[in-house]
Amino acid sequence: MTVSYLRDSLRELANAVLRLRNGKSKATVIFMDEPGEHHLLLKRVGDDLNVEILWFDDWASWKLEPDTGPKSVFTATVPLTDFLLAATNALKILLDTFGLEGYKNKWVEHEFPLEEYKKLQTMN
Repeated sequence: MTVSYLRDSLRELANAVLRLRNGKSKATVIFMDEPGEHHLLLKRVGDDLNVEILWFDDWASWKLEPDTGPKSVFTATVPLTDFLLAATNALKILLDTFGLEGYKNKWVEHEFPLEEYKKLQTMN
């Protein structure tokens, strides 16, 4: 997926993972492209997580939805703990690779979600 700087998707992902870890049953993360966007839909089912990615040809989050509606491009069910660990590890890799300053230089509009990452680390 291509992800635009127009939205702070990494912070949204970190917050979604925190909410799911704390017992919430659903979370959505939006990854904007230019144009279009993916919506990552996460739904907790017991100890598992249903994952679906929808593609919109325009920015549905900005109420610019095409007549065609979304297209499901990925579905899976995974253990919730595996997803939480994978997301936390992805944040660690980004931080280790770029550092705080390097991430900001690459992402321009948004800081690395350091506080969220620290919270996720205490959960593992």
